[in-house]
Amino acid sequence: MHKHVLLACMPKSGSTFLCNAIAALPHFNVGVGVPDWGRREQELDDATLSRIEDQNYVLQLHVRYSNATRTQIEKHRLLPLVLVRNIFDVVPSFIDHHRKESLLHPMAFVPEGIQNWSFEESARFVSTMIIPWYFNFYMSWYEAPNTLMIRYEKWVAEPEQQLTRICQHIGLDVEQVEIDRAVSSVIDASPRKNAVNPGRGSSLPSGCVEQIRSMAQFYRGTDFSPIGL
Repeated sequence: MHKHVLLACMPKSGSTFLCNAIAALPHFNVGVGVPDWGRREQELDDATLSRIEDQNYVLQLHVRYSNATRTQIEKHRLLPLVLVRNIFDVVPSFIDHHRKESLLHPMAFVPEGIQNWSFEESARFVSTMIIPWYFNFYMSWYEAPNTLMIRYEKWVAEPEQQLTRICQHIGLDVEQVEIDRAVSSVIDASPRKNAVNPGRGSSLPSGCVEQIRSMAQFYRGTDFSPIGL
């Protein structure tokens, strides 16, 4: 039976690196599970998934868990991995993304000219307009069944060990040499090296830190330690 992996990931969490590493395993490919990108929420699409049933694939999507997501997971035998990152460190990474890459994504409508804003003003925008999406993502997957949570910090620090853990979770029988080869090939081929910079969030204005912490307080009893809270 083919392996269909769903990498449900926070933006700016090293997901491209992880997706490509899984796809570099023997007989795997990067799949497409949505009909469009841009500002569209990355909801799994039944027709798109039906076209790739007969292959091993990994989907890299910023998708939240819902009844519709569960339906597609069950119908297409998807194996969910959930990739998260320290939520404070996300903010400066998203500021870099706006300045160097793109303003187009489904997390928020980003105003033109934000590339020229000060770090403090940009941080306030990301904390106010984008970080709520991250809480929505995290809470939706928090108690979802049959998932494996992966932390960005561990993934970039020990990719071979984490990829081994993933293979065990999805029931993929591969040799360690194949895992090592997959990680090495992705590192060598990528022009964007995902170097983990723990503590980037320490540069945030205190108001942003308090605002993010106040969001977490609404969810009493939730373990936010995987995202640094």
